[in-house]
Order: sequence, then structure tokens, then C-alpha cells
Amino acid sequence: MNSWAASRNPAPGGRCDSVKNRSLAGERPLRTAKPSPGRTLAWPAPARLSWMAFLAGIASLPVASPVTLACWLVALAALVRSGVGHRLGPAGRYLAATALVLVAVVPFSVRPGDSLLGLFNYWPFFLFFGLAARLVDSPGRLRRVLQVVLVGALVTGGVGLVEWASGSNWQWEPVKGLVLLVIGSRQEAGILDRVTAFFAWPTSAAAYFLLVLPVALSTALGGEARLRPLAWAAFGAVGIALVGTASRNAWIIALLASVALLVVARRLVPVLSLAAAAAAVAVAGLGPTEWSVVELLRRVVPAALWQKVAESVTSGTASFESLINRFDAWQIAFEMTRRRPWTGWGLQTFPFVESEIFGRDAANLLHAHNLYLTYSAETGLPAALLLVGFYLWTLCVGVQRAVMLKGVARWQLAGLVAALASYLLFGLSDVPFYDARINGLFWLWSGLIWSFPAGGAAQRTIEAKPS
Repeated sequence: MNSWAASRNPAPGGRCDSVKNRSLAGERPLRTAKPSPGRTLAWPAPARLSWMAFLAGIASLPVASPVTLACWLVALAALVRSGVGHRLGPAGRYLAATALVLVAVVPFSVRPGDSLLGLFNYWPFFLFFGLAARLVDSPGRLRRVLQVVLVGALVTGGVGLVEWASGSNWQWEPVKGLVLLVIGSRQEAGILDRVTAFFAWPTSAAAYFLLVLPVALSTALGGEARLRPLAWAAFGAVGIALVGTASRNAWIIALLASVALLVVARRLVPVLSLAAAAAAVAVAGLGPTEWSVVELLRRVVPAALWQKVAESVTSGTASFESLINRFDAWQIAFEMTRRRPWTGWGLQTFPFVESEIFGRDAANLLHAHNLYLTYSAETGLPAALLLVGFYLWTLCVGVQRAVMLKGVARWQLAGLVAALASYLLFGLSDVPFYDARINGLFWLWSGLIWSFPAGGAAQRTIEAKPS
């Protein structure tokens, strides 16, 4: 399915391997005109357009989801028009079946209109998954995708740092009603004590940072030499901005992902440093004030860290109330699942059911604060198991192929797997997929994991060597 064993350094326009190599890999040869003597066989023009539109969508992803979605739709249309690759692999067939199940439960929804719109949180992104898996078919193309994502992460993290330091709350709407660029919050007052970057909400920013931080760290540790300075810069900016989101579960997950990658890299000193820093924050926030060490640590550890930890166990604080609200949301979602286990209540119906059926104030709980309970409550257990099963399958595929690969490719895949795992852990206490940018990046990473060669092909992969 892939041309990873092809030329290591394709041209920026997207040169690909020969028809012979693709035939040996079991693919249908590209439908292109016969090349002139001395010229390299290239993608058809629509396929090159597809690649450029795909990259443009990735570049705009942190800033404007309408632009990203438009670019990726253009990329899909151009790829279909090119006639390059229409066959569904195992992952594609699985997602096609899942899409049909999601459609089948819509008529059983308590609000069919809302549920029909809710399909757009799934269907387009299933297609974008296939787009990524098909287009990123060589080390050179993967390098370009990672480069674009890391630049976007650096810019987004930098904007978050500026917002955190200055308390800025700035908006620009170049296309009224369609494109809105936000730094801070859409509210007039803003959420100026927490980093939101371009995402208008701190938990959405935290989800984005969690998806890019492991990829940045893995690239910095074992990626190509030309990308390592950019990766370290992105990792630093994203890491600090993530602290500014004040998302407790994101802090813990980022720590776990970073430690896991550092352990694989055998970097003992950074691992011990992170463990010591985490212990210092925990003691400063949770330790009795009578302890002299607690008073000392509270002078050393940034207040944004230990105060957030302390407020989590202090009744009456906003952090404590948010935890209580999560427990309430989980109970409602569990009860929704218990009452309608097969078809659920319908996509995007949680606030309505919460208010109309359970008599709760939906203003405080707009969603279930748990990705998996959201699936089971809104789509029913069969669809929920299909979705979660695909995520776990993708993780297993990533781990299996990472073991087969060597060097740079192994680190690239390790970062993608760690990012995917971070997202799924984050889903235990939040529902990040409602932001199309988060959803798009998640399915992009999933598609890239499936684009790596499998089995014996992985052993024959010619990797891009660090320069």
C-alpha cells in the first residue's frame, strides 16, 4: 500500500516511486502519461493538487477549522479525480461499517435533526483519515507533514505564551460568519488567567497541545537532524503553554507521555528531573501548611501549579466544583446508557436529555466530560464499541509496526502512538472531539499510523537518514 521503500527524498511537489515498485507492493499502477526520456515519473496533476491542498489544510489547522476542512475537501476531490487508489483496506472497511451503524441509530434519536448534524463529527473525519493514509506514502512526505505541524505548534504555543503573559484577548474576523481568529476567549471579559491560544477555551487548547507535544519530543529525541531544532523549540513552547491551560489531567498525561518517550530514549536524568518536579508540585499543593518543606516549596514552585493542585481538594473553589460537576455528568451519562443501551439517545443530545429528561441545569454541563460515556450514551454500546475498538486497534498497529521499524521511522511512529494514547487518556475526563481542529488532528495522526509499512515491508524500509 505504501512506497516507503522508494526514493528517500521526494521533491516538494510530491514525486513518487516508480510504477514497478508500486506494482511489487501490490498496488495498482498510477494512471499517468508516459514520461519523456530523462524525466522522473510524477503524480498526476490532480494528485499533486491533492497533496498541496492537504498540506495547506494542516498549516491552517490550529487557526481556522473552516479553512482546514475546505482544503481537505479539495484534496479529497482532487485525489478521487486523479484515479489514484480507491480500494478500501481493512481500516477503511471497518470505518465504513462504523459509519453505517452511526447512520442507523439516527432515526432512534430523541432529536433526529441534531443527530443528523452530529454525524459531521464523524463522517468527514473518516474520509480525512483515508486521505492521510493514502497521500503520506513516503518518508519525504511524512517529514513534510511533521515539519508543517511543528511550525504550527510552535506558533500556537508562542501565541499562548504571549496571551498568558500579557492577558490579551484579541479577535479578527476576516470572513464574517465564516473565519474568526481568536486569541483568548470569545467572551468579552475573556479567560485571561488560562492559556487558550487560538482555541477560545483552555481544555481545547490543552487537547491540541497533548496531540503535538509527544510528536515534538519524539522528533527532538530521535528524528531527523534537520527537524530537531524546530522540534525542541515547539516542545518548549507547547510544554509551557500547556502548563498555562491549568488543565490538571492534561498535566498528568503530558508528564506520562514525556517520561515514556524519555525512558525509551534512555534519558535517565530528564526522567528523574521530571519526577522530582512533579513530586515538588504535589507536595506544595497537597502537603499540610504546618510542614516547613511545604512553605519552602510554595516559594519555589510557580503559584499557577501548586495553587491549582491545592484548589482541587479545597471545597468551594472553582477547581473543586469542576470535579464535582464531572461526577454529576458521568452519572447522567451512565444512566442514559443504562436506559437505552442499544441505540443511545442520539448524537449531540446530552444537554437536551440532561435538561428535559433528568431535570438538570444544562448550562453547567454541556457534555458528559468523558469521551467513552458520550459514545455509549449518545450512540449506544454497539457503536461505542466500534469506535473505541478502532482506536485500540490503531494503537496496537502502531506499536506492532514501531517494533519492526528502526531509527528515525521508529521515533516518528512512537511519537504518533504516544500522541494518540494521550488523546484517549484525555478523553477520560473531557470530550475533545467537538472542536473540529482537535478532531482533525486526531484522525490525521491515526491515518499516519496506518500509512507506515507493515510486516516484512517494515524491515525493508529505507529510512531518511539524519543529515
